[in-house]
This record gives sequence, structure tokens and C-alpha cells, in this order.
Amino acid sequence: MRSSSPVSGLRRGQLSFAQVLGQSVSAVAPSAVMVTLPALVMPAAGGATLGVFLVTALLMTAVGYCVSQFSTRMVGVSGLYSYTVKGLGPIPGIATGWSVLVGYAGAAMASTLGAASYLTALLSRLGLPGTQVTVAALAVLVGAVALLLMVRGVRLSARTSLTVEVFAIAAAAAVLVIVFSEAMAGGHDPPKAAGPEPHSALGFALLLAITSYVGFESASTVAREAQRPFITVTRAIRWTPLALGVLYVFAVAMQSSGSIRAGIGSTPIVLRLPESAGTASVALSILMEMGITASWFACVIGSATALSRTLFAMGREGVVPERFGRAHQTFRTPHVALCLTMPIIVAVPVGYLFVVGSSREVLVGLLAVSAHGYIGAYLLVCLATPAFLRRIGELTWKPLVIGPATAAMMIAIIGWAALTVESPVWIATAIYAVLLATGFGIFAIRRRMILDLAERVGVFDETVAGDVFADYNPWEVRR
Repeated sequence: MRSSSPVSGLRRGQLSFAQVLGQSVSAVAPSAVMVTLPALVMPAAGGATLGVFLVTALLMTAVGYCVSQFSTRMVGVSGLYSYTVKGLGPIPGIATGWSVLVGYAGAAMASTLGAASYLTALLSRLGLPGTQVTVAALAVLVGAVALLLMVRGVRLSARTSLTVEVFAIAAAAAVLVIVFSEAMAGGHDPPKAAGPEPHSALGFALLLAITSYVGFESASTVAREAQRPFITVTRAIRWTPLALGVLYVFAVAMQSSGSIRAGIGSTPIVLRLPESAGTASVALSILMEMGITASWFACVIGSATALSRTLFAMGREGVVPERFGRAHQTFRTPHVALCLTMPIIVAVPVGYLFVVGSSREVLVGLLAVSAHGYIGAYLLVCLATPAFLRRIGELTWKPLVIGPATAAMMIAIIGWAALTVESPVWIATAIYAVLLATGFGIFAIRRRMILDLAERVGVFDETVAGDVFADYNPWEVRR
């Protein structure tokens, strides 16, 4: 038995179930998604939009089931990365690790720009010029505030994320209900959306809908810092996709009147409210923009928190330089990983914005790359589930069926989207492939420096000598 845990330095038992749930929810940014994404999916899915979100909710619930097979048995700080290592070994585990890094980093970058863009839209109502310089300055401010909160402690950042996201969801729901009610009161029947034609963009619509759930598994990255991690983390992972599915189906129903539509503008997604809203449209627009801004900010914290914990674990293993595995002596947070990554998270979207000139295009591009990372990791962890359970002698028919079937469905959706949509999806795929190859290159270089690196990957919070009388077993199912 070890005298200290491989991930010592992070606090144990700090987060309640609500705060762990807040980590999962904030990494998804549901209020921003429920207002904007249905309006983007509808043109591709037509009358099948509601069915698309129902199918993807069930698919992500199946992914959550696979992830929970690990979260009930081990306490990790790198989530899907360490899970895949335990199921499929170090090489597939490294692929999952770099995939989730791409996913979390891309989501954090997009969220930073999203928060800055909508904050710019709000301030422009007061006369502040909505230029790219303004967006860049506010992106720096968003990144700095998020960094301060995350370094100060996981409890503070979790409470902030949860509070902000609850406000954002309530604001988005209120706007959707008000606008839908006014549209119905005005005698406007919901338009009959034409169903998708054969070989239409329905596959792309399914892929877009999947991206509205990614990040829900990030509760697994704060397992060491959670109270009763086997219970709280598992509940958050299992219930978040279902709760999100309810929110998104509600949002689709409210937007079926056609009263809220995605427009084109300098902000990532411009929402046009109906003229029937009259003078109230300004107040509704402000409320909506405040909610979306808050949701993007919460997503910055949620995604960067998960990113820093994954890098922290990799630093402890030696996959990345050891400095990433250092924790603050007072706040017990991975401050080095946070301080080294947050400037990049801010700089990349800002630089991209000055190159292309459209924050909407930057947001879509970053989210597309991020989605590739998430889906790649989901595929591997679903395949790792039956292998892991078989290795520890607990394999049953349910994970044996659900794991491979879920992975096969995601592969089919990705292939369908790639073959039926005339859009530069391949660019995001190419960028993801380059980043993944870079990760394997770094692993190969580090493996030459650390000969037993393959045996060191996949660290988790192990039972130590001091835990014998504390009734704490970070991994109940032993080899």
C-alpha cells in the first residue's frame, strides 16, 4: 500500500452532489445550447428535429452508462483518459487522453469567445463600439476572472458555475416561453417544416445535436475532490444527459413557432425576436444575451477545470512535463496547468478572430474541432467498458451490448454526416487528426526519456496507508 496517492495535492471530499452536477452542467453550457442550437439543427433536420434530439439524448445516456461503469469503481482525476487505459491499455488511453484535451480546450476557447462576444453585444447597447478589439479585450477579462476563480479553489469555481448556469437556464427558458406564448396569442400557427429529403443533411443534424451534450462526463475529473465520489459522480454522469434532453426538447417545442431564428451577424449567433414582441423585444433580447453570456462563462470554468485535471494527471505520469502535475500548496488546485493553459485558451480564439473577422465563424470552427475530440473519446471509452469489466471479472450482458452498440452508432453518425453534407467538416477532422498525431509524437518522445512510461499512465486516487482507518477506498474493485 502506498504512503501517498499518485494524485495527492488535490483536496479530497470538497464538493457536494450539487457542485459535482454543476461541473457537468457548466461544461455543456445548456442555456446557450437550448436557445441557439435548435435553430441551427432545424434547417438540416426539418420536421425530424424533435426526433433528432430524442435520439441523441438516448445515445448520450448510453455513453453515460458506460462511463458510470468506471466511476463506480475508481476515483480518477482525468476521467475518460484513465478509464480507457484501464480497459484497453496505454496506447488507446493516450488517444483518449489527447482527444479529451482537444475537446475541453476547444470548448473552453469557444466559450471564452462566446462570452466576450455576447458581453460586447450587451455593452454596445450602452454605446461601447462592438469592434474586434473590444471582443479581444473582453476575452482577456473573461479568461482572467475564470483563472482567478479556478486557482482559488474548486469549491468556489463550482459554486460560481452552478449559480451562473441556473440563472442562465432560467433566463433562456423564460424568454422562450414568453416569445412562444406571444407568437401563439398573435394567431401565428407553427410553420410546417418540411421533412428531410432522402440523403439529406439529417446525419449532420444528428452530429450537431450530439455536440449539445458533450462535456457532461467532466464530473469524472473532479472525483477526488467530490464527497462520496462513487455516488455523486456517477449520479451526475447518469442523469445529466437525460436532464439536458428534457431541456432541449422543450427548447425545440418553443422554437417550433419560428419566432426565434438564427440570423447572421458579428456575434456568434444572432437571434431575431418576432415583431409581435413590440417594445418588450428589447428587454427580452437583453435577458437572452445576459443568459447566454453567463452560460458561456460557466462553460469556460467547467471546461478549463476538466482540462487542468487531465493535464495534472498526465504531469504526474510523465506524459507531459512534470510541472503540470504540481498543485498549489494553499488552494490545492492544479495552478500550474491552469496558468499555462489559460493564456492559450484566450490567445487562440482572439488570434483566429483577427484572421477571419467573424466571431460566429470562429465559434463554429472551434466547436467542430472540440466535438471531434469528445466523440473520439466517447467511442474509445464505450469500447473500453466491456474490456475493463471482463478484466476485473464483472462483465455482464448489458455493458457487453451497450458499449459496442453505442460506439457503432456514433461511427455511423459521423460517417453519415461526412458523406451527406457539403461543408468544410473535413477541415475540423484534419485539425483533430494533426493534434492527435502531435500528442502521440509527444508520447513517443517522452517514452524515450521515461522507459516505464507505458506502465505509469492511467493514474487514479489510490488507497494509502492513512486511509485504512478512514474507510476510504478510491478503487473498490481490485485487479
